[in-house]
Amino acid sequence: MMQTAVNVLTIAQGAWLKALETAKVIVDATSGAGKDTLFLAQHKRPEAHIYAFDVQPTAMIQTKKTTEDYKEHITYILDSHENINQMIKEKLDLVVFNLGYLPGGDHSITTVPEVTVKAVEKAMDNLAVNGVISIMVYPGHPAGKEESVHLFIMLEELPKEDYSVMKCHLVNHDETAPYLYLIEKVR
Repeated sequence: MMQTAVNVLTIAQGAWLKALETAKVIVDATSGAGKDTLFLAQHKRPEAHIYAFDVQPTAMIQTKKTTEDYKEHITYILDSHENINQMIKEKLDLVVFNLGYLPGGDHSITTVPEVTVKAVEKAMDNLAVNGVISIMVYPGHPAGKEESVHLFIMLEELPKEDYSVMKCHLVNHDETAPYLYLIEKVR
């Protein structure tokens, strides 16, 4: 049986919807199969623009196919999310990271802790006030576990005067269950 209301994706999408009310510049930092990019495109304001990143050509093809009806509002970038501030010069209003590996793809190709941390730092550097970063973490595989440790160390040190950071996890599930970070820049 699958949860419908009490799951981290539902929580993430609720935060995205709130941010999308005013967002102009939206980033899907890990577009994968394009499901998150599609959700963002379906719920954004008409004048908002989405930048979709992925390093895998297969993932970018899937994202383009999934978001075909919204392609005029999306810039597809076949590159690492660590280059976010080289590719996008505007302030970022919403940045979505869905870490791990491409569903149905090669599970040996995953996001990498050092690159992810750099990408999140660069996104924070360019985040607008009240901008939101959403990070879905999957500690159930070795790279994901390492990534979760690196992110926690970085995020727990952020000054509360500048950022609010929330961690959403299912407390009665095992420690390998996916969980969510939400980061809002407050000043």
